Amino acid sequence: MGNNLLKPAPEYRNGYKDPKRMANIHNLPCSLCFLKGWQQKSKTIAHHKIGLGLGKKASDLLTMSLCDNCHTKGQDAIHHLGKVSWEEKFNVTEQDLITITNRMLENATD
Repeated sequence: MGNNLLKPAPEYRNGYKDPKRMANIHNLPCSLCFLKGWQQKSKTIAHHKIGLGLGKKASDLLTMSLCDNCHTKGQDAIHHLGKVSWEEKFNVTEQDLITITNRMLENATD
């Protein structure tokens, strides 16, 4: 993500777009369901990391695969519970799930 945490590389800020990554995420399993060993019950979508400040959209490189249930539609979805409560409930961070998503994407292209 760049060496300077105060000023990350351009591709990690200002809503950087990566259409190929976004399309490929839809072909992955939900990173949370995968991590927890749950059976996924809804389609996979891309979730952008929350909390970058100033209302700026996160880079597409800061996305994770989540199913609709874990993203917005389930009672325990990140957008219902909020980031902090969600991470505490499932004992996982968004960054952990981005890492899992990145590994799944690497394995999908091997």
